[in-house]
Amino acid sequence: MYGDHLETVCGCVVGGAGPAGMGLLFNALKSGTMPELAKEGLIIVDASPTPGTGRLGQYRITANSVGDVFLDCLRDPALRDVFEPLEHSPAYWRIRRQAQSAPQLADVAQLLAEASTLVLDFIVEHYGVKLWSSTTITEVVHDGDEYQVWVESEGRTRRIRCRAVVLNLGGRQDPQHLLNGLADQGLAIAPSARIQSADALLRMNAVQLRDLFASTLARKGRISVVGGSHSAFSVLENLADALEFAGLKEVTLVHRSPVRLFYETAQAAMDAGYTFDPRRDVCPVSGRVNRSGGLRYRALDVGREALANGHIGKTGVRVQLLQTDNGPAGHYERAREALAESEFVVQCTGYQPLLPALSYANGSPINLLEVKGGLDSDPCGCPLDATGQRLHGLHLFGLGAGLGVDPRLGSEASFDGRIYGVWQFHNDASRAVIDAVLERLQVPLAQPVSLGRLLVAVPSRNEERQPFLWPAMVNAQS
Repeated sequence: MYGDHLETVCGCVVGGAGPAGMGLLFNALKSGTMPELAKEGLIIVDASPTPGTGRLGQYRITANSVGDVFLDCLRDPALRDVFEPLEHSPAYWRIRRQAQSAPQLADVAQLLAEASTLVLDFIVEHYGVKLWSSTTITEVVHDGDEYQVWVESEGRTRRIRCRAVVLNLGGRQDPQHLLNGLADQGLAIAPSARIQSADALLRMNAVQLRDLFASTLARKGRISVVGGSHSAFSVLENLADALEFAGLKEVTLVHRSPVRLFYETAQAAMDAGYTFDPRRDVCPVSGRVNRSGGLRYRALDVGREALANGHIGKTGVRVQLLQTDNGPAGHYERAREALAESEFVVQCTGYQPLLPALSYANGSPINLLEVKGGLDSDPCGCPLDATGQRLHGLHLFGLGAGLGVDPRLGSEASFDGRIYGVWQFHNDASRAVIDAVLERLQVPLAQPVSLGRLLVAVPSRNEERQPFLWPAMVNAQS
């Protein structure tokens, strides 16, 4: 277990200590599996000098869950002593005051950052876990029954050999992915149009947005948003709020499938006059309508207003909703025209995973199969390569990867994307990964690794209880 200098050997590497990676570590503590997970050596690798939340705190939008959902990630007797200091955290009390409403993601990020620091300090001290911050994973090599994880820190390259890799390094929005998706529908964007990712826009303040769109607004140029998810309606609201008095009159929203709304119960949906399919749109586990694919909270309000009145929130900015797949008559043709005329097109069509170079030991690259919304992986997050081979021991379930609909996770039958969410990362999604990693670590290697031999053979990559004092949380529902 562990080594020195150029080579390190351990049981498991967790790459990325954002919401997904930390969710797994929180869950390992809650479930009592951390001792077993760390027994053969556990190394956490994160590019940030302060691991804990990824980029969550940079987004200027509300969460798509109420505050109590995030508090529930901390609500466990096994974590009571670890989280005792949070009693004095302003971030905790801000989220608690918004337990039944959707808080700002910046507040959620601050709470999770503080909780993550406590968890990381605890597992390093009590379980001998190694935390490598300011360290970048550059390559993962699938070598027989093992993985080689190459990392860089301060110009130094090292290799970790391990049995299992949990890799959640965040997501990216590739413009080519948008172009390919539109081309599949027979749609195209003008070559002169600027494609802007929702990820970037949602991290800008009003002044930055006005600067970015100033010339387009001066020319009364057209702006289109592509997508129908929470991020798409968050973009609509941020644009309308920032740009209405700079001259923005209308935005076009091009979405492939119907805009779906979330309701806690079927009765609540019926009381709101919302039409849904009781067989396909209701989650059999939770009873929620459009649990995975529906707009929630602030995005739900914006979506309802857009569907009912054609305006973005309470602003005077109009929105034209155009459904391209089996939409109302004329929608497809108007969408094609809008995209061809737009000076700006905002990509709100999901994320692709941020990945290091992936290869087999013979040097051939590993290309992972993708499906709608993420990677084609099993319930444990093990992906398929381009040949259909399952990469057991490699687990991805964070942003850009996700997990497919599974009875244990719960979802509506009509949802065909991938499942994400901080609560899922901390509960059902990471539980399956933990079980799979522990099962793998219990199987002896066919050819045990000699640390001494490995240290000589390393090549150069340049050459080749109840919560403490939280009485209001004890009986709260998530």
